[in-house]
Formats: sequence, C-alpha cells, structure tokens
Amino acid sequence: MSNTLVVRCLASIGILLTAVSTLHAQDAEWARAMIDKDQLKINYKSVAKGQDVNFKIRINNVHADDVQVTALSTSCGCLSWDENRVAPTGQLVLPAAINIPAGQSKNVTLRLDTIRHHGEKKGTYGTVTFFIPSKNQFGLATIYAEGYIRTDVVLQPGSVNFGSVSPNKGAEQRLTVSYAGRNNWTLSSAKFNSPYLSAEIVEKSRGNGLVNYDLIVKLKETAPIGPIRDQMVLVTDDANNPQIPVQVEGKIEPDIVVTDANFGTLVPGKPKDAQVIVRSTKVPAKPFKIEKFERTEQDSSVKVKKTDEIKALHQLTLTFTPPNKPGVFEETFFLTVSGQEEPITFKAKGRILEAQ
Repeated sequence: MSNTLVVRCLASIGILLTAVSTLHAQDAEWARAMIDKDQLKINYKSVAKGQDVNFKIRINNVHADDVQVTALSTSCGCLSWDENRVAPTGQLVLPAAINIPAGQSKNVTLRLDTIRHHGEKKGTYGTVTFFIPSKNQFGLATIYAEGYIRTDVVLQPGSVNFGSVSPNKGAEQRLTVSYAGRNNWTLSSAKFNSPYLSAEIVEKSRGNGLVNYDLIVKLKETAPIGPIRDQMVLVTDDANNPQIPVQVEGKIEPDIVVTDANFGTLVPGKPKDAQVIVRSTKVPAKPFKIEKFERTEQDSSVKVKKTDEIKALHQLTLTFTPPNKPGVFEETFFLTVSGQEEPITFKAKGRILEAQ
C-alpha cells in the first residue's frame, strides 16, 4: 500500500470519527432529557463496606417515538447494572433491548460494589445507550456516581429489606455494625424520614480498637399498605464522615392479592373473557382455596370459571356478556378465601360501545 493511500485512509478515518463524535454530542441532549437531572450526578457520600448501595434510574420517554435502551455500561468494576447478564464471551451485556413506548417510563438499576472496592471514587460513571428505531438515531446519557467506600465500618446485611409484610403486623430486622479503629468510636443514633420506622442500638462489645453494635430496625404496625422505600442515616462521632446512609425497603401487602379484570372495549351482547390472578404474597407461598365468588349486581351477565383446588396461585376466567348500556362499565366483586376473615375485593372494568 502506498504512503499516499495510507494518508488518505487515515484522513477518512479521522473524518468518520469526527462525525461520530459530533453525532454523540448532538444525541446527548435528547438522551439526557429522559433522565431526571438529580439522577445524572449521584453523590452517595460515605458508605460502609458490604453495604447494599443501588440507584434506581428512572427513564422517562418524553419523545413522540418509541425509544430503546440497547446497552448499559460502566467506567469501572465498582459499578454495575442489574439488567446486564454474563455473555458467552464473559462480558456483561444487556441480553435484549429494553423498549420504552412514547410517554412511558421504566427503571434501570445502577449498583455500587462495596465488597471488592473501597476508598474514594471520583469520575466513575454508568452509561445508557439509547436508540430511536424510527429515526435510526443513537444517543448516550452518562450518570456520574461518586463518594467514599469505608473500610473501617462493615454493615451486615448490607441493607434493610423487610420483604412482604402483612397489614397491621409490623416487622423487625437485625443488622450488625462493626468498626475497626478507635476504642471510643460511637454509633449514637439512627434517623429515618418515615414516621413508621425506628431503630434500637445495642452495643455488643468494645476493645482492642474493635467496636460492635446490633441494630434492630422496626416497622410499626400502623404502617399503611404500599411500598416501603426510605433511608436510614446512621450517625457516628467521626469528624470527617459522621453519617452512613442505609437503604430500607419492603412492601406492606395483604397475604393474598388479586388483580382487577380489564375487559377493554365491549360490544353489547357479545361475551368477552378476562383473566384474574389470585395469589399468595408470602414467602414461602401459602396455599389457599377460593370458597365463594360474589358480585354486587344480581343479573347473570358475568360468569366465573374457578376450581376448588388448594394452591398458592389461582387463575379465574370471568366471562361478561355486556348489556345494551353504552358507556363505562365498572363493578366490584368479592372472593371468600380460606383462612381469611374478610372477603377480598377486586374490580372489573370496561367500556361498552353503542349497539350496531
């Protein structure tokens, strides 16, 4: 190959790289617009060794076209994406594109490795690669995460997760906090945002530069039904890093939950089926029997197909023959379930069209 041809090839490559760089710079603005500004730069401050630290990144498709997440990458081994899987090559890759329809949102999770990594982390980041199929357009959004992973404080387990909790029951989870350094190190308090959470701190041992605490985190019986997502802040007497944030998660839900029946668009006189799932939320799952199905209306427009089996998950088939009453249809149904004092309610919804 002549020197002239080599020069021309290198020049062409340079032009192509410049074009690609310019394309990414242009794409970044529309890509970054799909992530909240406060999530584009995360400061996790000071965290303990072994602590479970993750960031749920909400992607909002604010564009008129469907958008796909085609790749999730990181700048170092201290960060990883929960959605990635190990490929045959040994690399962590996204197994399939995540499609986000226009106007909808999805979460991806960026996780910090506090077991194999320690010390100050600056300039580390995760990257989300977006693609708009209708425009054949790629774009990147970079999420920076920085902070300090301590080696003198170890938290086990790494977070508080109550799992599934029955209403009016409350729950407790015990953690251990271990410190290596000063004999007089003190864990003075644990603070929460939620009024339904509290913690008891019990000193277990102290000596030879080692301090150990038991931390009993309590969820009150009065906590309402729904997800629990809070942050417990451990307050110590350290001069430089006095606070350690710890994630608190869980869900308060009935022992048995049921999905609503969505019939969608209905034609008068034409029967249509809808599936309803009734399942145990407990771990391990607790089998039960559906003893009775009741409805608020007394006509025969709705029929249900169920079994008398005792199992942890039931699938009911509701068949609705809509009357000639155009408009929104909605009705409440009741299930009597073995072991439950009160009936479980769910709704059926749909829209009945004008008769043709």
